[in-house]
Amino acid sequence: MNKQIVYPLEALSQTLNGQLLHAKNANAAVSVCIDSRTLQPGDWFICIRGERTDGHLHLEQALDKGAAGAVVQPERIPENLHDREFPQIRVPDPNLALREWASSARSMFPGKVLGITGSNGKTSTKEILARLCRRLDGMVDATHGNLNNLIGVPLTLLGASSESQWWVIEMGTNQFGEIGELSRISRPDGVILTSIAQSHLEFLKNTEGVVREKSDIMKGMSPGSPLVLPADVKHLDFIRKQATQAGVKIIRYALADADFDAEWKLKLREGTSGETVFELFGEEFHPGKVNPLQLRNLAASLVLLYECGVDQGQLQQTVSGLELTVPGRFEWKRLDRGWLVDDTYNANPGSFRGVLDSIRSMHSSESLTVVAGPMAELGKDAKKMHQEIGESIRHSGCSKLLVLGGTLGEGYLEGWKSSGGSTNDAIRFEDLGELTDAFHNCWNKEGIVLVKGSRSAAMERFVNAVITKNQ
Repeated sequence: MNKQIVYPLEALSQTLNGQLLHAKNANAAVSVCIDSRTLQPGDWFICIRGERTDGHLHLEQALDKGAAGAVVQPERIPENLHDREFPQIRVPDPNLALREWASSARSMFPGKVLGITGSNGKTSTKEILARLCRRLDGMVDATHGNLNNLIGVPLTLLGASSESQWWVIEMGTNQFGEIGELSRISRPDGVILTSIAQSHLEFLKNTEGVVREKSDIMKGMSPGSPLVLPADVKHLDFIRKQATQAGVKIIRYALADADFDAEWKLKLREGTSGETVFELFGEEFHPGKVNPLQLRNLAASLVLLYECGVDQGQLQQTVSGLELTVPGRFEWKRLDRGWLVDDTYNANPGSFRGVLDSIRSMHSSESLTVVAGPMAELGKDAKKMHQEIGESIRHSGCSKLLVLGGTLGEGYLEGWKSSGGSTNDAIRFEDLGELTDAFHNCWNKEGIVLVKGSRSAAMERFVNAVITKNQ
């Protein structure tokens, strides 16, 4: 069982800028919970407010299930609980208290915190980095799924073991100010910035807004800490300016054939049995077979660990035979005489083009079918961006395009048609069941099928239906 940090209640209440009440028989807090449905006896319940609910509405249930105490906003405590005495810390804002509690946990952690942010590839890189760290030391805590926001990151920090050597923290955003706050809480010892691309434009407006928000990751970093990023990252001059002000050390990486200056270049070559072999840090690495889409993420992870003090020899041993499959991220699944590429974890224009390029670099002559759901949070130019991706799909040599969705789905088709694609080979569906049936009727069971869309599109439902029928 992981050893978690123990928080004396008097000190904790001061950390949270709160008032401790009814705590005569309660000495300390260890575990926290924000969902009464998953609460375990002994957890402290934090009554946060979300988009759809307020934790105070579930406070009674939490107490009845054995919560050791609660962090509350006094004026929001339900009337029927006013006379019930239970250990509590009264605070002005439970959401802020959650973040301050997490910041306190970070300050007591003796290991290294590694941060990841960017427009594309965050979760894949997080998974790869966590696997490398696990191979190095065995004790690692990492962000679960995509819990990378102002609630998910604090919960990750508070649930992590004090005995781990590494905490790997993914940080996401869709509004200005979030990355800076997450960095303040987690204070990373080193960071990977995966990319700057068109993502979350509904609030961030354009890539200039994206880079401004993502660069705030440096606000919580100590001077001299490494910020690892691809040599071809957009808005590098802006990032450099921010790094100079923060005293952060920029470390760029690239593939050896790339026409960019970089501190570290990865030289790729093919092994005798088709496995991947590459050179980095002047040494040879044998990770097994790695697809091109994950190679950049692997390179970034290795560079960060190297810059954080792990020597080449350890990294070579760690990489040997490494499994790089990440569910829903460029995941190849066998179908009869073909393959389904499951890239349903999320989507934006940059990641869509990246996966198309990777498929074609690996299998240039195979027939390609694309099944696409809408890309979310792209702002006022969303339809235009879907049109542009429709063009990219056609230019990739795709033979058939099936799309899900209304106006945005129509955008894919308009781009397809404007680039010379046949109307008969691109069809839009409003219903997932109809899409699935049409796919089974038209697919000849050969070649490659790419499935991609934003999380809100839930395109994994299509993947599951196809895989089930294929079994």
